[in-house]
Amino acid sequence: MLAREAQNIQNPALGAAVLWRFCCGYIEAHPESDLPRLPLLFLVLPIVLHQATAELLRRTRSSSGLRAFASKFGDSQISKQDLLLQINERAIRWRALSLQSIELAAAGHLIHLSNDGVVIPLSRTKARGLPDEVKQLLADAEKLGAWCGQLTLHEITTTLKVRL
Repeated sequence: MLAREAQNIQNPALGAAVLWRFCCGYIEAHPESDLPRLPLLFLVLPIVLHQATAELLRRTRSSSGLRAFASKFGDSQISKQDLLLQINERAIRWRALSLQSIELAAAGHLIHLSNDGVVIPLSRTKARGLPDEVKQLLADAEKLGAWCGQLTLHEITTTLKVRL
């Protein structure tokens, strides 16, 4: 049962939609409407599709930003610093899923990968008729994208304690 649930949430089709909404959120929030760089996409699924990490993401206001999200892991009431440090390890373990999701998003014309390593969402219109759980994941991805769009790549990697 648990394996089936993990398979349902960790599938490339869902991952493709999540990555697409991340890109949309990134562009909306970036001061110059710049596009996200490809390596950033490898952080999205390990944050959005991981239950404990996603719960902290949901409990952080959109206006608070990535730094406030990261600081919640060290909050004495929560004390989940290990979860923040696990994002990098999870990103490495989930590379195949992230890559399959990127490929599917590109094949499905949700995103375009440019030769210089930027990711272009081909539509910004939100999907309709989705189950509430999927809508929540897409909203989480968009929020994460907006937070990342306000920071440099260096600031993102330092804040999340990851290496790209």
